[in-house]
Amino acid sequence: MKFISFIAASLILFSCHQTTETVQESTKNLKSGNTKIGKKFFEYDEIEYYTNVIDEENIDKLYDNQSKSVLDSLKMGVILGEIPTSISDLAFIDQLVKIGYQKFSIDKSKFREVDAIFVEKVDADMEVSACETIFRDILIFKKKNKAVGVVKICFSCGVYQIKGAKANTDSFGQNDDYEKLAKLLGK
Repeated sequence: MKFISFIAASLILFSCHQTTETVQESTKNLKSGNTKIGKKFFEYDEIEYYTNVIDEENIDKLYDNQSKSVLDSLKMGVILGEIPTSISDLAFIDQLVKIGYQKFSIDKSKFREVDAIFVEKVDADMEVSACETIFRDILIFKKKNKAVGVVKICFSCGVYQIKGAKANTDSFGQNDDYEKLAKLLGK
């Protein structure tokens, strides 16, 4: 009887030790940048990057001017709101330069780094910041000249909007995603 109790206790301790090692290894991988990853958010062959240097002092003007014209309304909706509402809502792209964004292309040599950022990750604790969300940065992912994904980023708050992803985007922002993306974009 004592022998059976000893074997059962040994098995329990061994399995707990293995579980602890597995959790420690997963945590180590997450911290070291070896996060377990899944599907890419987008299949693409081109990335357009739009950035706007609007400062917080001019945000009130966006609210004040939103009813003056269609372009002013669009500007407020893109910078502060939910435009685009879906991946099929892409008319705003042609207006981005008119509302103050500068357009750049992401070099294909950086696509591997982009893929490491915009990919499903193991869920972990995420920090949340409280500030007024201002979407100064927008990435348009394209395949064969057709937009397949839109990512709006507020680097100050750590807030994002992603449309058109073919994977779960809930874990975006983990593992220093914002810092890596800012560096990649030259911010």
